[in-house]
Amino acid sequence: MTDLPVADRIASIEIEGDPDGTGRRTARFEMFTGGEEGLQISPEQRTQIRATPGQSLLALVDGTIGDFVDAPINKDLFINLGGSQFAVTIDFNSWEGATGPNGNPLQWGDKGDPDTFTKSDATGEHPTRQMACLFWWLRNTRVSSVSGELFPGAGIVGDGPATLRYGQYREGGVYEPLQVVFENPGADFPGQSMSTWDGSITCIEAIDAGDPIDAVARDTR
Repeated sequence: MTDLPVADRIASIEIEGDPDGTGRRTARFEMFTGGEEGLQISPEQRTQIRATPGQSLLALVDGTIGDFVDAPINKDLFINLGGSQFAVTIDFNSWEGATGPNGNPLQWGDKGDPDTFTKSDATGEHPTRQMACLFWWLRNTRVSSVSGELFPGAGIVGDGPATLRYGQYREGGVYEPLQVVFENPGADFPGQSMSTWDGSITCIEAIDAGDPIDAVARDTR
């Protein structure tokens, strides 16, 4: 069995924004694959294959290309309109004083300093503080496909997509890191172990619509 490189064993999400009005910065939340209660990563392609209305279209197909396509009456014709989603659900376990495979503290916020707790960083802190920090970032930023103002004067603003890294989806890996938005982030602090907690978050691949739209908005032609 091939041993995974260290970089493949840490998943992370990065959120960029200004959650408290003190300036834009990046928060990084690292999750480690290790131990009996490690990281579970579940990718899925949410297909959006559309079925045709049935016999009416099949009759048209049979009348036009019937010599090339066998169109039985009880089978539908399906069309992929390109509306599917790639989603990755991460179920993770974190703990007070969490460290990665090299013994370094797992960053949980915008600083990564295990000796200093702030509302924007809870690296190495008690589970309740880690949970509060993550959801503080999620509550006070707008992770979306929109970076900045969607259109001048529209009043629709966003902080752009977050960045997901896991396995070979990373710098130096085979694939590029993923730009994502979040779905149904949740956490559980059962109290059975006062030093650990469980979390789950689904990351959906998204485009960053900010750059091309900003370029159009700046064009004075």
